[in-house]
Parts: sequence; structure tokens; C-alpha cells
Amino acid sequence: NMAFFAAVAAAALLMSSAAAATTYQVGDGLSWVVPPGGAAAYATWAANKTFVVGDTLVFTFTSGSHDVAEVTKPAFDACNVTSPITLHTASPTNITLNSSGEHY
Repeated sequence: NMAFFAAVAAAALLMSSAAAATTYQVGDGLSWVVPPGGAAAYATWAANKTFVVGDTLVFTFTSGSHDVAEVTKPAFDACNVTSPITLHTASPTNITLNSSGEHY
């Protein structure tokens, strides 16, 4: 399921900043679901945002139906969730960005 990777990938390029941390509700009113039209909805949501170290992404979803996984780039490209870096199954899940760079 590419949808649960999409928002994290859309938030891929992080920049260090002295600005105050921001909390983002991933997908805004869409929440964290398999969106109509596919994962592009999350890319569109993230397109006008600049995520920085210290920001928090809040994923709200139906526990048991969805989850949030952080994976390596090769695992993301292969849509392979067998060995995630982290896996969150309880909603809401808050992920604070603690390093710059791409996150999947």
C-alpha cells in the first residue's frame, strides 16, 4: 500500500531552521487514509509546505485499518514493508522530524 508511505515521502526534503517548530495534520481534513485518486493527494498537500527539523507530523487514522511506517528508500521503491525502521499502529501518531534529508 503506497498510500501510507506517500505523506512521509512527500515531506522528503527537510531543511534545518531556527524557526519555531510547526505541527502539521497530515492531509488536513483528509486524514491518513487511502485517498480518492491515490497517494498523489498527499503529494499535493505537501507541495506548498517546507518541513524543518523539529516539526511534527500528526497522522490520524482508524487504528487497525491503517498505520504509519518509516522505511528505507529501497524498501519504499519496492513497496516493501516487511522490515520497517519504525511502525506505528495507534492513532493519532505524532512523528517529530529529528534530522534533515529524505524520509520515507
